[in-house]
Amino acid sequence: MPNTLCVPRVAGTFLLASSLVSSTVWAGEDEPIELVQARTEIPEAELLDVGIQVFDPGLPAEESALYELEQKGTFADIRKSEARYIPFRLMQTLQSTGYWGAVRLVPAANRVDLMITGTILSSNGKELELEIQAVDAAGTRWLRERYKREANPIAYHQKRDSVEQPDAYQDLYHQIANDLLERRTKIDAEDIERVRRVSQLTFAVDLAPTPFGEYLAVDGKGRYSVHKLPAVDDPMMRRVAHIRERDYMFIDTLNEFYAGFCSRMEEPYDSWRAFSYEEQMALDQLRRAAMWEKILGAAAIFGGVMARDRAGSGAVIVGTAVLMDGMQKSEEAKMHVESLRELAASLDADVAPLLIDVEGEVTRLSGSVETQYETWRSLLRRIFASETGLPLDPNTEKPLVGTGPAHH
Repeated sequence: MPNTLCVPRVAGTFLLASSLVSSTVWAGEDEPIELVQARTEIPEAELLDVGIQVFDPGLPAEESALYELEQKGTFADIRKSEARYIPFRLMQTLQSTGYWGAVRLVPAANRVDLMITGTILSSNGKELELEIQAVDAAGTRWLRERYKREANPIAYHQKRDSVEQPDAYQDLYHQIANDLLERRTKIDAEDIERVRRVSQLTFAVDLAPTPFGEYLAVDGKGRYSVHKLPAVDDPMMRRVAHIRERDYMFIDTLNEFYAGFCSRMEEPYDSWRAFSYEEQMALDQLRRAAMWEKILGAAAIFGGVMARDRAGSGAVIVGTAVLMDGMQKSEEAKMHVESLRELAASLDADVAPLLIDVEGEVTRLSGSVETQYETWRSLLRRIFASETGLPLDPNTEKPLVGTGPAHH
């Protein structure tokens, strides 16, 4: 049944950096990473909202290259699901620190105080490698780093009773969060205010470039600065703020779907990663692909038959056991892969359609999460044009000025 958007924006409890607490997660052969958390309230004016874009799955475009990856145990459908699952876990980690305003997972780049993007470079159950970039609204890069950590195998075999239970790569998320916090501590309250102001104005420019573009200046490196400020009581800016709240509400609704998807994904995903972890451990020892276990078993059977007169049937029994164990694990892995493939398709099915009530007129959004969000952003521009009386540019679907009513 279609879902109607009606989700309030929830304010969180915010904490100050002067008093810190930390939690430690086992990190395998790597050193544990303590997540730095705060315990004293921070003024809301000093908080930055964070958007984490669905990650780039890091898959090649060529079919032949995709086939080669699958032969090595990297499945496209699983990687696409990871591109949603991993940033969601990072989002939860940032939320738990208390150093940020609203932290949301977004389907596409968004005009927000701090935008985080990422690419999955490798993920095999034993190790996870990501490239993470963080850029604030003013265009200043906070972070561009590669992170690689070994999984905590204990997490694969523990039943998840709550969202607070650490992920197998929780220490990696801790490291990213700590690096972002370190960068945050290097800017003062004036810089925070500047970033928040630019974020508000860039959102306005995205809605309607012509009336709001004059407030911002941009240099050759894509960095923004405030050229001039609108009047405090500017009615157009009040409308922009209203539109932005609607955008937050829509993204919050999408985050509910992401949360449900990640919850359903946990069990089969951890089972698949646990299998992959064992296979990778075997690879480290044998320097062979996972299928080498079957090859060894088959070779042992052949050797046992040839040496039956000298060694009896012991080699045959051992070889058969190795072969059967490998086959059984292979079948289990196939089941996990199929479950994850079904889940990957289910997310888009679960979110379609959404019904959006705009000024008494219901608009139906359908398709994937990303498609719905792109449609929603176009709808926001039409809403703004309708509220202000500005006509839409047929080429960009963005409001124009000059023929509509004045905004002061």
